[in-house]
Amino acid sequence: FSFLSEGMAWGMDECTPEAKIVSKEVPSAPSFFIWYSSSQADYIHEAIFRAQGFGKFADRCKEEGDEELEEARNCTKRVVELGGQPVIGYSEQPIFNEVKDLLKDWDDGFKEYKGVEELEKIAASLTDDSITRKLVESFVECEAEHRAWVAQHMGIIERIGYENYLIEQLGD
Repeated sequence: FSFLSEGMAWGMDECTPEAKIVSKEVPSAPSFFIWYSSSQADYIHEAIFRAQGFGKFADRCKEEGDEELEEARNCTKRVVELGGQPVIGYSEQPIFNEVKDLLKDWDDGFKEYKGVEELEKIAASLTDDSITRKLVESFVECEAEHRAWVAQHMGIIERIGYENYLIEQLGD
């Protein structure tokens, strides 16, 4: 994901799932393929886990996909408002058949890429663009909520065990 604001480009590397500042000058048109690819992966996980009977966890995957897609749409809209031209591409995302593997991947991503912290820095740097700053702050809030949810569920697995956790995730 890349974003253009006041002549500054910021965004995601193709290889990372979290945002970071990539340039102070606009090298090319912004691209949104990480967010769009991530939302597609979330929808695939929804289908996988729903087929396995883990409806509650599948619902969470769908919520994540919906949030990622909405964030991508909002960024696309903002880039167009600023006179930029969004570019769509694809970034391969891992697909998991085990709930614990997806949770671990999400948790590892938070630890490795420090997305919330980077987004907070980006928001703080947008002193001349309150609209973009508020947009980024909304991403911070969503990422922080997702991080807290993942940490909570990793803790539940640690306390009650994976099999018991899966039983809790059964349902529509």
